[in-house]
Amino acid sequence: MQNAGQDYPKEDERPPAEDADEQTRADGPLKTNRTVQVDQANRVDGPQQADQATDDTIRLNWREKLVEGGLTMVMAMVGTLIGVLVVFAAIIALRSTLEELAPGSTEAGSIPFIVLIVVAVAIGNACSFCCAPYIIRLLYRGNELRDHRMDRAVKHLISVTGMDIRAEKIYAINGKTANAVVSGLFRKAQCIFFTKRLLERMSEGEIMAALAHELAHARHRHMPMIFLVLLIWTLVFQVFLSQIDYYAYFDSLEEPWKMGVYLGINLANLYLLMFLVLFPLSRRNEYQADATAALWVGTDLYKQTLYRLYQINDQLKPPRKFLAKLGTHPTLQERLERVGSLG
Repeated sequence: MQNAGQDYPKEDERPPAEDADEQTRADGPLKTNRTVQVDQANRVDGPQQADQATDDTIRLNWREKLVEGGLTMVMAMVGTLIGVLVVFAAIIALRSTLEELAPGSTEAGSIPFIVLIVVAVAIGNACSFCCAPYIIRLLYRGNELRDHRMDRAVKHLISVTGMDIRAEKIYAINGKTANAVVSGLFRKAQCIFFTKRLLERMSEGEIMAALAHELAHARHRHMPMIFLVLLIWTLVFQVFLSQIDYYAYFDSLEEPWKMGVYLGINLANLYLLMFLVLFPLSRRNEYQADATAALWVGTDLYKQTLYRLYQINDQLKPPRKFLAKLGTHPTLQERLERVGSLG
């Protein structure tokens, strides 16, 4: 990777041999800043812009959608399973230790019990978050990304952001859609993943803008923020249960009813957490990452990249309003409006 602090190299500043080599590696001619600006006049107006001469939209049939959705579900389930197992193991270990030190102190609903639950959830979620990059690499066959376009994008963003970006943390993964994602709890352990379909279909400037978006998530510490929100929610929920004497009521139930009540209260907790907290927080984080990335690479280029991403994935048609409120990402129109309002 080139040294930080230099300007993003223009095409006419590169040695002819290097330029020829890059032309053979890239999917099309490498774009300079001036070329991108010319393209922006025709491409950043959103749905009204003309489609590319070559239609590179990814249209998945129902089997491919099922496979792609299945992989996502497996990834989420594996991460959740790891977290749940660690939580239960931590509860058992911590509770037995506390009982030896202070018998009777961990009675359900007591303050020590609530603290124990929060600590166990913290340990479990930390393991789940830290395992996520490895799960993604395993399921999607991730390999370290070596691409001259990415090297130049990293170099430029280092000079703009001052962030310590390590190229070995960037991976190419298989996938049936064009996508990029950052995973991991702490900055030094986070990985950024690009699907090969994104790398094949996007220009160099658009790849840089996509990388800027994922780096903005890391800059704003969105993963630790979600982790902290989960702990606060757990604390509030446990305090609520203790205030309504849930555990006393639960203990008074007959055995056949206990499992149903237990599953019901936890499912209700999960849905409230997702729809009242995590999904709105995720959309807020996307807006914040959009704003920061647009500041780093320019509003016009970033709007172009957003449009291209939705176009490639055949997602230009906005979803129904009630479905949009249930998503982890805002709609394309909402994101373009927010970025456009930045001036």
